[in-house]
Amino acid sequence: MSEEPITKADAIASSLQPLAAAELARVASEKDQPRVALSVAANLAGGESLLWIGRPSERVIRGYWAFAAACMIGLTPLLYLAIERGRGPLTIAGLLLAMAVPPVWAAWKQALVRHTTYELTTERLRVTHGILSLEVDDVELYRIKDIHVRQPLLQRVCSLGSIVIWSSDVTLPRCRIHAQPIGVVRELREQIRLLSEDLRDRKVVRNST
Repeated sequence: MSEEPITKADAIASSLQPLAAAELARVASEKDQPRVALSVAANLAGGESLLWIGRPSERVIRGYWAFAAACMIGLTPLLYLAIERGRGPLTIAGLLLAMAVPPVWAAWKQALVRHTTYELTTERLRVTHGILSLEVDDVELYRIKDIHVRQPLLQRVCSLGSIVIWSSDVTLPRCRIHAQPIGVVRELREQIRLLSEDLRDRKVVRNST
C-alpha cells in the first residue's frame, strides 16, 4: 500500500485538531456533559480520532425568535381591527391562536438546536439529537457521495450556513450539519471531502452513481 493516503489523512487530522480542542472545551462545559462525553468515548473506540465537535449556532435561535416576533407584530393590527369592528368570537379566537403559534414554533426550534451535537472523526460523522428521546445517527465517511452548502434566508442574515451530505447509506441517505458559521462550513466541507476521498482510496471503495 502506498504511504501517500496515510500522509494525507495525517495532514487533514492535524489541520482540524485546533478546532476540535476549542469546540470540545466549549461543549464539555455545558449542562449535558455526560451525554457528550459518552458519545465522544464511543467515537474514540477502535482507533478513531475525534477531529471536530460542535452544535448549531445560538445565532439561529435569535433568528427564530425575531421571526416569531415579526409574525406576532404583523397580526396585532388584525386582532385590533377584529375587536374594534365587533367580529365574531371565532375570528378573534383564530387570530389569538395564530399569534400563539410563532412563539411555540420558536421555542421548539430552540429546544432542537440545544439538543443537537455533531461529531466528526477520522472515519464517520455522528449526529446526536432528540428532545424527549435520544437518537444517534452515524454516516461513514467513505459512503459519502455528495456534499453541498445551503444558506436559507434566515441563516444568511445570521452569517450562517448548513452542510448537506448525501451518502450511499440506505438508512440515512441524507444528513445535515445545521447552522454553523459560514467560515466553519466552508472549512468543514473541504475537510469532509478530503477525508471521504482518502478513506475510499484506503478501503478501495467507489460509490455507485
